[in-house]
Amino acid sequence: MTHFPVYSACNLITKENSERKIVVHELNELLTDEHLPQKPHRHTFYQVLYIEEGTGNHKIDFNEHQISPPVIYFLAPGQVHDLSITDENSLGCLINFNQDFFSSFLNKSQCIDQLPLFSFNRSVSYYQIPKDDVCKFREIFIKIKNLQKNAYHNSENLLRIYLLELFYTVLNEISDSTENTNITNQKNLIFRFEKLVEENYATEHYPKFYADKLAITANYLNYICKNISGKTAGEIIRNRIILEAKRLLINSEFSISQISFQLGFEDNSYFTKFFKTNSEISPSDFRNQTYR
Repeated sequence: MTHFPVYSACNLITKENSERKIVVHELNELLTDEHLPQKPHRHTFYQVLYIEEGTGNHKIDFNEHQISPPVIYFLAPGQVHDLSITDENSLGCLINFNQDFFSSFLNKSQCIDQLPLFSFNRSVSYYQIPKDDVCKFREIFIKIKNLQKNAYHNSENLLRIYLLELFYTVLNEISDSTENTNITNQKNLIFRFEKLVEENYATEHYPKFYADKLAITANYLNYICKNISGKTAGEIIRNRIILEAKRLLINSEFSISQISFQLGFEDNSYFTKFFKTNSEISPSDFRNQTYR
């Protein structure tokens, strides 16, 4: 049994790690020569996958998504995914960039982490491009690809600008201008809550800790979570723990006891019960099923 590979930012054509902080590939070039990884894997970098034409499946963090172009996928570091494109004539673009690609360019070093497009705890983060907007997004990706090919002076800064243009164009499209202030404030609070969960899920398993950090009551936190996401605060916390448990279980270097301890469970049997209650499968069965 071997663990799923973890890729650092690399050039998929040469299979060599790249010292560059960003790498851009034409999708059809990768498919022609079968350069895409052929099994589930993880990245240490961010990935933007634009598919304008093509068919296939994209499995992200154990949830399968039928590719329906035009679509843009946003993957954060650590997410497990498996891309299977069945059409060799597919068109699109794949962009890998390191976690510190924007840190020297913007005062907010964590600005990309704070975008709702990239989520460490969301199973599938994608934007389905409306047919009328295909040309607008195609132009952005053409600028990115041309800049990467020609390697102009200061091209990295221009690449950062074009990527930010892409991110904020998507955010502008998905924002609701008719949304009332109360709902907007609740969404912002949920976003802060999810960031806190990302930072503390391995040690803090209950809503009260997060409510205290947000200076609200646990009951109000539950209310806004249910109102905005349809899930309670406790469900959001448990889902994040389960997701990380699954990511760790696919890595055979860790025993179930080690995973239990790493996720803040002192009792291995309690972790097993917790996992089975929330996943309807035991940790060992999940691991065996994944490698079958």
